[in-house]
Amino acid sequence: MSRITRFFPSILALSVIGNMLCSPDLQAEPATHYWHGDAAGIEWRPTGKNLSYHQSDPKIHPDLTAHSQKMNQGVYKIADNVYQTYGYALCSTAFFVGPSGVLVIDPPEDVIKGQRALTAFREYSDKPIVGVLYSHSHIDHYGGVRAFVSDEDMTNGRVQVIAHRDFLKNLMATKTMGLGPLVAARANYTLGTLLPSGPDGRVNSGLGPDFVVEKLSLITPNVIIDDVLDTNIGGLDVHFEWLPSESPDEIASWFPQLNILHSAEILQGESFPNLHTIRGTRYRLPDTWFRSIDKMRRFPADYMVLSHGRPIAGKVHVASFLEAYRDAIQYVYDQTLRFMNKGYLPDQLVQAVTLPDHLADHPYLGDFYGGVEHAVRQIYVGEMGWFNGDPTTLAPLPSQEASKRYVALMGGRYKVYSEADKASRNDDPQWSAELLTHLLNIDPNDREARQLKADNLRQLAYRLTNTNWRNWLLTSALELEGHLDYSKALNTASPDLVRAFPSQAIIEGLRFKVDGARAAADGINLSINVSVSDEELQANITLRNGVAAFQLGHRDNGDAHIAMTRRQLLGQARQPNFAKALADNKATLLSGDITTVSTFDEYLDTANSEPITLTTRN
Repeated sequence: MSRITRFFPSILALSVIGNMLCSPDLQAEPATHYWHGDAAGIEWRPTGKNLSYHQSDPKIHPDLTAHSQKMNQGVYKIADNVYQTYGYALCSTAFFVGPSGVLVIDPPEDVIKGQRALTAFREYSDKPIVGVLYSHSHIDHYGGVRAFVSDEDMTNGRVQVIAHRDFLKNLMATKTMGLGPLVAARANYTLGTLLPSGPDGRVNSGLGPDFVVEKLSLITPNVIIDDVLDTNIGGLDVHFEWLPSESPDEIASWFPQLNILHSAEILQGESFPNLHTIRGTRYRLPDTWFRSIDKMRRFPADYMVLSHGRPIAGKVHVASFLEAYRDAIQYVYDQTLRFMNKGYLPDQLVQAVTLPDHLADHPYLGDFYGGVEHAVRQIYVGEMGWFNGDPTTLAPLPSQEASKRYVALMGGRYKVYSEADKASRNDDPQWSAELLTHLLNIDPNDREARQLKADNLRQLAYRLTNTNWRNWLLTSALELEGHLDYSKALNTASPDLVRAFPSQAIIEGLRFKVDGARAAADGINLSINVSVSDEELQANITLRNGVAAFQLGHRDNGDAHIAMTRRQLLGQARQPNFAKALADNKATLLSGDITTVSTFDEYLDTANSEPITLTTRN
């Protein structure tokens, strides 16, 4: 076993530690320890790698570089039998070793990264993995599960895969059904997956060193948590508790024998929480979030392990960190509502609501992932809706028409471009970009305007510490220049994910592919009964009034009846074409005729071969 290095004593010079540990000479012992809180009780073994871009550069805010320098790869040993692999992926996988087996909390986003983390852990223990917890339904907390668990493990009942009751429902809603395609496109912009690593691209991912997924996997949970679950895994007592926060299905874990709390992503690493993610999500209720943290505060934890960020040692320090984090959320929420009650609108709210210094300077509340500004804007919309009270915004002019009139009023295209160029040269990239947006609303192919706006977006990005904002600006710049490499795009609809989805959900998912306006205009009223023969599932999907209404069970007056196996149905999940499946003998027509089925298919969207772009209209 490799030597374990211990670092001593205080919490103060953490950015200095990062710089020291990133230096080529890893043998030199730094002046302080590489975690938060007390020096005793945690050991750290560095590997010498850092997967983030951690070199200083004029195009990278120095605070963001310092944040990268905290992400050195290695393994934490916490107390006597808990290990956390840190810096191997966006998520820091934890291993809780009991007398008879190991509980893994949060497989990272990628199988290959998971295998590397497992290899690092195996230097400490060869006990079998007997449990895996998905703390919630985001990809970086389940995607690498097949590094730790096989189908044979599941068939033989050797491993418990544990998640909240709504895990699959929430996963499906944002991956392959509902808004899956749009959320995936926006995730590419937010996480910087289409960017190179370096000064002009990804620096770190805010919560971890980098986010690249080569091999995505999923195994369906076989143990479901409602509100709480008290159990024993591998000889360790564990209390799982549902604490909605960053995700509506978030699960925290308390180990009473060890006095260790695993806080999942209820604390989002060393950054202010993403009370709203700009990639798009339903409203995350801030008052629910900080109350979930209050529930964790009742556990007398000597140590706290997180899905992101470095661990915390010492009862006093754990309590202090939990208090500061929940207070920051409550402060932003309460003050936003306070100023809303004074009549403030979003543009005014972001000027009025800022964290007090003692919270803004806290080591777990940096501006690297979540941000106060976009949280404040979402709180306004989440609490009040989109209408700002000005009746002219109830039915505004379409943006293209408004831009035509603004540009004409300002003196025409040449005048607007000249003013944008002048603003850019005077170091006012935000105003320049806003002016150019009007030109691109009118003519999205205006090459000169596209290039100048791209230049402005880069200048804005280089000044930021927030990785989500920076990545989006830099990705949009490449989009404007026509240089995006979509082969790097995140694939959130991998076959392994789809195989985990219930057949009922795959059939019901057809409703999101219906061209409702055309079907309604054509007066289409078709009812298709579907049987999944090897699951004894009977369902019906009826296309009427422009909607595809789903029900379990068959309708007596169905126009056609299709039967297929579960495997054949999976082949229809991404791009359904039931008439072709019948023609290829991958489904059986039990009643009705193939023309009826073909007519149904005609009103389903075909696969979109063009990538979704988010900055300009094509």
